[in-house]
Amino acid sequence: MGEKRRVALLGMDTNFDRSSGYGVPSYMYELAHNFRKLAPRAGFDVSVEAYKRTESEFSDFMGMALGSRTRDYRGFDIVHNLDVKPIYPANRGKALFVATAHDYQPLLAPELDADMQNSLMARIRLHMQIRYSLKLTLKADYIIARSTLTKNDAAHLGFDRKRIFVVGGAVDDRYRKPVPQKEKKKDFVVGYIGAFRTRKNVSFAIDAFNKVNDNEIRFDLWGKPAYEYEMLRQAAINQNISFKGFAPEEKLVQIYDSFDAFVLPSLYEGLCLPIFEAQARGLPVIICSEGKIPEETRKYCLEAESPHEMAMIIEHLKKNGYDEKQRKKAMTYARSLTWEQTAKDTLAVYKKILS
Repeated sequence: MGEKRRVALLGMDTNFDRSSGYGVPSYMYELAHNFRKLAPRAGFDVSVEAYKRTESEFSDFMGMALGSRTRDYRGFDIVHNLDVKPIYPANRGKALFVATAHDYQPLLAPELDADMQNSLMARIRLHMQIRYSLKLTLKADYIIARSTLTKNDAAHLGFDRKRIFVVGGAVDDRYRKPVPQKEKKKDFVVGYIGAFRTRKNVSFAIDAFNKVNDNEIRFDLWGKPAYEYEMLRQAAINQNISFKGFAPEEKLVQIYDSFDAFVLPSLYEGLCLPIFEAQARGLPVIICSEGKIPEETRKYCLEAESPHEMAMIIEHLKKNGYDEKQRKKAMTYARSLTWEQTAKDTLAVYKKILS
């Protein structure tokens, strides 16, 4: 066997820690974790070359923006930025720069970030970190997009389509556990888990819930009380709507299993793992048909053109149940998405671009 090709994984150090959160940190942790076993077999020596978090977000920004341009990466074959951080490895010699693109919504639909500009620090973070970081991905030699939608968005922003590879996300193993037999109960529970951001379009769901007159249908919304939370709470005139608070990571499976249906009316998603997680637990998922959600994510979703149609879908599910054939298709597909396969597909991209 020849000498292994060296790969540096870049990002904030805390984002490689499983306890640091959901979404991008989960992707970073799982990729690095699976590489420990898979990379040597594939002929790669992969190391995490992380940037340390400080007490100041501004210091973090400057440390990564300036430090990544001076840190020496010339001993590597590939330098891969997994994070949404202002990292541009300028001093890399012949090493290829690969960037993971999670989504380009802040650049292509900035109006959906209006709720992030309610303070000076939030505006600085949005402009100096998030949008600047996304623009830096377009300076990479290759992009790994988390979905076909993100690939198309990168091409729309001028990046060479031939240098974009799609490697999606995965469902954590805990969502593949057997789904417990639900006890017969009077209430039919429709759930939402996520942020109360403008882009999540939760007002669409609230409007739909307000149109449902069946007192046996309950609506549980989980998420931090931030962004549009107070406005949404005041708009929820149906007494069966409950705001449950933050959903702890360790209780997510239990929360999904408390639902009979799941709604995610988002206007823009780079991938949207909660849809797959809900489907892996056997739930019907209802989305807003106008939302920009990748084809591979929405393929087994029920789509509503209006809050009125969403209300009708909910009432139909309560009365007639979820089509078993559709449920099995969605569940099998969602459960087939593993982090091990994501890591294998990423290594395959490395091999392809180095060849």
